[in-house]
Amino acid sequence: MEKSLRRAAAAHSYYASVVLTAGGTATYYYHALAYSPPHPACANSWGTYHMFMVDRNYQIRQRTSQFFAAQLLTQEWVQPVDAQHRVFKASTDIRDADGDVLVTAYAILRPDHQWSLMLINKDYDNAHPVRIAFHDDDAGKDASFVGPVTMITFGKAQYQWHPAGRNGYADPDGPTVKSTLQGAFNATYSLPAASVTVLRGTPDTRYSTIGYVTVSFGPQAIH
Repeated sequence: MEKSLRRAAAAHSYYASVVLTAGGTATYYYHALAYSPPHPACANSWGTYHMFMVDRNYQIRQRTSQFFAAQLLTQEWVQPVDAQHRVFKASTDIRDADGDVLVTAYAILRPDHQWSLMLINKDYDNAHPVRIAFHDDDAGKDASFVGPVTMITFGKAQYQWHPAGRNGYADPDGPTVKSTLQGAFNATYSLPAASVTVLRGTPDTRYSTIGYVTVSFGPQAIH
């Protein structure tokens, strides 16, 4: 059950990112009433599709994983301003033994000129170290983050659901974890198991015609 709730948060992040990457101009979030019955597939999970848990008087009792995922999308990945964001293609080569993609990536250039990557690690049990490369079309070379890189993560270390019907609760219940790392050529970044992570910073300014971003497996990672 705990897995299904974090997957719901990851699915929300995944859906919104895919819509925008595919050319969508907006996304709209709908959720059931905060005190409505659970989804039939998750009979004991009242926190799966809601932003909040409430008491019998509909007063907010607790935030759920969906709240933190939406916050990560709207306050950290994108810049919370009414201004143009540019979406770029991003690809990863991180797969399991069956060839299924374990990490998905979504890249945007924000109005504040920061590059922001949303990375979803779908592997419930394992962290994955990754390298980030920004491909410059004109130079035919790859750039990397330089200087400070902001990392914001929400995963199973920050949120765990304890099912109990309508009395279910999360502990821990967030918040996201934010840190500042130092970007460098071939730097690697650790994506915790079952997590949504935003990496935000500036690539090497010698490369100004970035066309796409690649995320690859990195054998060692900085945290």
